[in-house]
Amino acid sequence: MSLKVKVIEFLKTNNLFLTGGAGVGKSYLVGEIVSELRKVGKQIVVLGSTGVSAVNVGGQTLHSFFAFGICNDLAELNRHDKYAKQRLKDIKKVLSKCDLLVIDEISMVSSDVLDMIYYRCRSAGFTGSVLFVGDFFQLPPVSKPKNDSLWGGFEYAFESSSWSAFEPIVVELTITKRTNDEAFFSVLGKIRRGELGADIIDYLSALRKNIEVWEDDPTVLFGRNKEAEMMNIQKLAQIESTPMLLKAKEKVHEQSLHVNKIESWKNALPIPVDLTLKVGARVLFCTNKWGKFYNGERGVVKEIHDDFVLVEKEDEVVKVERQEYTLHENVVMQNEVKEKPLISIEQFPLKLAYAITIHKSQGMSIDSLVCNIDNIFEKSQFYVAISRAKFPQNLLIAYAHNHFESHLSRCVQVSPKVGEFYKKTKILKIEEEKSNSLFGDF
Repeated sequence: MSLKVKVIEFLKTNNLFLTGGAGVGKSYLVGEIVSELRKVGKQIVVLGSTGVSAVNVGGQTLHSFFAFGICNDLAELNRHDKYAKQRLKDIKKVLSKCDLLVIDEISMVSSDVLDMIYYRCRSAGFTGSVLFVGDFFQLPPVSKPKNDSLWGGFEYAFESSSWSAFEPIVVELTITKRTNDEAFFSVLGKIRRGELGADIIDYLSALRKNIEVWEDDPTVLFGRNKEAEMMNIQKLAQIESTPMLLKAKEKVHEQSLHVNKIESWKNALPIPVDLTLKVGARVLFCTNKWGKFYNGERGVVKEIHDDFVLVEKEDEVVKVERQEYTLHENVVMQNEVKEKPLISIEQFPLKLAYAITIHKSQGMSIDSLVCNIDNIFEKSQFYVAISRAKFPQNLLIAYAHNHFESHLSRCVQVSPKVGEFYKKTKILKIEEEKSNSLFGDF
C-alpha cells in the first residue's frame, strides 16, 4: 500500500498530523492526497497559517477563511462575531459540505488560534476530517504565550485542549528526498531537535571552510531581505546585457477586494510581481515542473521574450512560460465547495539566483549554497537555511564575526515543550511501498 493510500485510509475515520523534517516530502504528499480526493468528488478546503504557506499549498490563510480578523483568542472572537453574522453563515455553509480540512504550517498556529479553529468547526457542525501539516521543531507561533494560565504559558497548538479534542493520529515522514548524504541528513536531524554536541559543532565548523563554493557563483541565503535585494541588484548590474522588466499580467475578479489584502498576497508569492532579467543572469526556478525543473534548481537566462524565457540548466535549455497564481476564497456553489478567484496574476516562476531570504527559500532544494547567518533572528532559521542544501560539499556557512560556537548555541535552540511533545506522542513512521491507487470510499 502506498504512502498516499495509507494516509487517505487513516483520514477516513481520523484526524491526522503529518510531520517530519525538511525535505521529506510533506508538501508533495499533501498535494497528491488533495488531488486524488478531489478526483473522486471529495470537498476539500486547504488553508495555510501564513500568507507564504497559503500560497505554497495553493490555499487561503486560515485567518481569512475563518474570519478571525485581528482576534487573538476566543473572548475577542466572540465580541468580533457580533458584527460578522453573514460571514459566519458563509463559513458554516462551506464547513457543512467539507470532507477534509487541510491546515499547513501548524507549528505557527498558537494554542489560542487552534481553540478558535475548533470553535468555528464545532459551531458549523463540521463532520469531516482535519489534516494538520508541519513540524513543531521548526517555525514557532508568532503570538506570545499567556503567562496567567493555571498551567503556565500555553504557546503551541498541541498545548491546547482543542488538540486533544481533535485527537489526531501522528504520522512522521523520515526519508529525505533532498540529499543522498546520510551523514549530512543525520546532522540535520540533530540540529532540528536542538542537539548541538561537539561532533555537530565540528561538522558545522568544517562547512565554514568550503570557500571553493564561491567559485560556482552560488545562491546566498540571508536572514534579512535588504541584504538579499542588495546582492541581486549588484550582481545584475555587473552583467553587460540590456535589462528587461517583465511585469506580471494581472486580472482582478473581485472589484471590492481591499488593496491591503492584494498587496499582502503579492508579497507572499514565491516570485516577484515585477521581474527584471538580463541575458546571462542566474535564476532560480520557483516551482516544480515534472521533467523540466524543480523548485530551487538554478539556471542561466539565454533568451527573454514577453511570453517565454529560455533558461539553460546544465546541458539543457528549457522553455519557461508564465504560470498563474490565484488568490481565492472557498464558497458553496451548486451544493459543492468551490474556489472562487479574487485576483490572479501570470508571471514567470523565476527569480534572481544570487541571493534569497531564508523565509522565501522554504521548499527549495539548492545545489550550490552559501548560508549567511550573521542576521539570523528566529529559532529554526538556521535549520531551515542549511537544510535547503542538496550536498554538504557545496554548502558554505558564512559568519563574519567571532564566537561562532556561541552564535550556534543561540541559533540551534528548540523549546523543551516541543521535544517533550514528540517524545510522549505515539508516532507512526510509515514508508512508501509499491501499490495501485485504489482506496475505496473516503
